[in-house]
Amino acid sequence: MSLSKHKKIPTYDFPEEILSEVFKRLPVKYVLRCGAVQKSWYSLIKSPMFISLHSKHQILTAHVNPKYLLFHNTSTQLFTVRSDDAQSQEYCTFEYSLDLPNEAWNAHSNGLVCVSNMFDEKYRYNRKHCYNPDIYLWNPLVQKFKAVPDSPLCTFKCKEIKWRALAFGFLPEVNDYVVIHVVKPKLTSEPKSFDFCDLDPPVAYRQYPHSVVIGVYSLNTNSWKKLSQDKVFVDGMTSDQSVFVNGTAYWVGSSDYELSQLIMCFDTKTNILQKIMLPSWLEIFDRQLINPLIFPFGQSIAYFIEVDEDDAKEEEDGSGSPHLDIWVLKDNMEREDDLFGELPWEKKMSVGLSENVWVEVLGIRNNGEPILAKSNNLISYDLDTHEPYDFVESCDRLTPRYDYEEGSKPPFIISPFVETLVLLDID
Repeated sequence: MSLSKHKKIPTYDFPEEILSEVFKRLPVKYVLRCGAVQKSWYSLIKSPMFISLHSKHQILTAHVNPKYLLFHNTSTQLFTVRSDDAQSQEYCTFEYSLDLPNEAWNAHSNGLVCVSNMFDEKYRYNRKHCYNPDIYLWNPLVQKFKAVPDSPLCTFKCKEIKWRALAFGFLPEVNDYVVIHVVKPKLTSEPKSFDFCDLDPPVAYRQYPHSVVIGVYSLNTNSWKKLSQDKVFVDGMTSDQSVFVNGTAYWVGSSDYELSQLIMCFDTKTNILQKIMLPSWLEIFDRQLINPLIFPFGQSIAYFIEVDEDDAKEEEDGSGSPHLDIWVLKDNMEREDDLFGELPWEKKMSVGLSENVWVEVLGIRNNGEPILAKSNNLISYDLDTHEPYDFVESCDRLTPRYDYEEGSKPPFIISPFVETLVLLDID
C-alpha cells in the first residue's frame, strides 16, 4: 500500500493477476463495491477480459454458489431477487428504465434480461406499414442496457406476417447470449379460406409449403445471421412465452391440420426449427390451459396442464378430483422429423388442487420443484413425494391480495436467477 502525498488517499497496488483471482470469486454486488474503491480496480473490473473470467468462474462453481430466484411482478414490472430457501431473503430489487410499456415482452437468462415491444398491440397499430420492433438487452445488477441492432426480419411489413416468435438465452459452451427471432410470412398465393379436408395432408402441404425466416443475434459479434427453412408445419403461436434450455428455444404453438397444441423448438447447434408433438391426451385444444404453459426443467422443459373434474373422471383412476399434471420432455430423446411422430414425454407428477390453491404455476425453483400459491402463501411440491410444503415463511409480503382473471398471466413469475457482469463495459 502506498500513500498519496497530496490527498492522503490510500491506494492498493496489487498485481492485476492477484486482484482478478480475488474478484472473480465475489458475487456481483460485492465486485461492484470493490470497483468503487479506486479507478484502477474499476478499470480492471469493467474490462472484457475480467468480465469473461468472472462469468466462466460463476459457471464452474454454480453447484456451490448461493441459489437465487427472480420474482417478476408482471403488473408493475418490479423485479426482486431473493434467496432460494425458506427465508427468501431479498438480495436486490430493480425496475427497468426503458421507455417501453409494462406489458413489454421479456425473458431472462444467466443474469441478462431481454426486453422488446414486439408483441405490443399499440406498437403494431402505430406501425402498420413497418415491422421494426425494439429489442434491448439489460443487466439489472449493473444497470446497463444495450440496444440490439435491427433484426434482418424487419424488412417485412406487419400485414405480411402470419405469426412471429421471440426467444432469448445463454450458451455457456461459447459464453455468448443469443436472441432468436422467427417470422412466418403470409403466403401470397394462399387463398383466403383453405380447407385441408379434401386433400391428403402431405399433398396439401406440398402445394402450400410452410416457410419461415429466422434471425439469430449473437452478443459476442453484435450481429445477426439470417436463415430460412421450409416445411415448418406450425399454424400459429399459443402465447408469446418462450423457454431457452441447453441451446434450444421452445414455444407453444398450434397446428391447423391436427387441431392440436405442439411445441416448436429451434436448436442453435444445428440451426434447425422443428415441432415436437405433445402426448395425445394433452394436445387437444379444449383442454384446460394455464399460463405460462412451459418452464425450464433441468436440461429439458416441463409442460403443465390443468385437469378438471370431467377430464379426471375419464382417467384410469376415475377419481374425478381436479389436479395439475406436470409432463417433462425426456432430454435424452432422439427427435424425429416426422410430421406425425410423437416424442417421449414422462408424467413427472400429478398434484391435487383445492379451492384456495391457484391453478397457475408461478415458477420453478433451482431444484426443479414447481411453485404455486395457496391463499397468500407460496407452496412448492417435493419431486419425490409429490407432497406440498410451505416454500416461503410468512410470505404475505410477496403475493398480492387481488384477484386476477383465470388463465391470464399470474401476478408473479418466478424463475432461477444467476449473477453476471456482462454489459458492465458498455459506456
